[in-house]
Amino acid sequence: MSNSHYVPRLILRKFGDKLSLYNVKTGELKENIPPEHAYAIQGFYDNETEKKLNLKIESQFGGLLANLILRRENEISLSRANVLLIKKFLLVSMLRSIQAEDWMQNEKLFYRICPPAPFEEKQFEGESPNEYWLRTINVILDTDGTPQQVLNHPDKTYPAYRWACIVNSAYLSFWDAPSNRDEFVITDIGMTSENEKGWDGFRVHNRKKLDYIAKLLESTKDKSERENLSNLLYAVTSFSENFQMFPISSKRMIVLISPFFKFRYFRKSLGVPVPNLSDLTVIPNEKLFEPNRNHYVLPQMPNRGYQHHEEDKYIYDVKVLTTDEIRYCNALFMDRIDTHLGFSSLNHAVGSIVKYKKLNDPPYVPRVDYTKLYQIIEKRYLGNLNI
Repeated sequence: MSNSHYVPRLILRKFGDKLSLYNVKTGELKENIPPEHAYAIQGFYDNETEKKLNLKIESQFGGLLANLILRRENEISLSRANVLLIKKFLLVSMLRSIQAEDWMQNEKLFYRICPPAPFEEKQFEGESPNEYWLRTINVILDTDGTPQQVLNHPDKTYPAYRWACIVNSAYLSFWDAPSNRDEFVITDIGMTSENEKGWDGFRVHNRKKLDYIAKLLESTKDKSERENLSNLLYAVTSFSENFQMFPISSKRMIVLISPFFKFRYFRKSLGVPVPNLSDLTVIPNEKLFEPNRNHYVLPQMPNRGYQHHEEDKYIYDVKVLTTDEIRYCNALFMDRIDTHLGFSSLNHAVGSIVKYKKLNDPPYVPRVDYTKLYQIIEKRYLGNLNI
């Protein structure tokens, strides 16, 4: 039985020929690990799913990653098909992670209480949680990852439809590490996110965004505007974070940003009052939230729906993070983990690891205990934690 990678090898290889992995449960740091031996478990997927992952997403995305996404320094120009492929890859990345099987059962239970999808799931007698999880992954793999195609799949699941809606409602951005030694870390969850600033784990964590949209909805009488605001309210309710981050190399990551921030950007450009970024996020850098530019071949009439053409271009300026920003982003990865934290080398991650410690000094309580990793750093760097 072969190893199944729940974090794709095509991503791990972009972190280097060797990786370092820290086990948060045992406190052991292993270095110089080949990507082939990282984030893998024998028989994690069945043979059919393993083949589909390679044929229906990894081979296509791998080519796009190597030939375009990682080759462009300042600007990335994508076709509509490219954008859909990237979003499908990110969606599959969420569903295939080490904790996804248990998470999927919570999702299924939620939809039984309050089903948002316009369909009834097909029931398979005796279907186990593992089989339901694999069915959800295969539904996405069999389609282009859009809600429309998921709805047409005979074995569709509620989580497949819901998360296709969430991912496709967001807009893409590309964030790079600064030119110094700081690099992105990667965990066995494969991604992380930032919740609205001020969230304490108990209250609704995108209340400020939702309240702003709701007040606009209350104040307008225009039918078309009310419909657009209602759709936005639903999208932001579903995409409850500010943004979701997916590292694709040690120096670049793809970010899915809540549609609220595109709405906010265009209202701000019109001189309309909008919430301050500093009230919403710990990284209030306006450049990071700027949406992409579009070049459409056909004339566009938004009120009648967009007319897409295969030669449309979606142009993204690559945003470079500051040292503080990448270390904060890496701290978010360190906070969302099952067992293993990975990086190209300790030297490239030490600043972020120390940042996590400082973010979680009293009165804050850390979610993950990195005490033994701090001890390794203190010994290796002779107690110098002001890195």
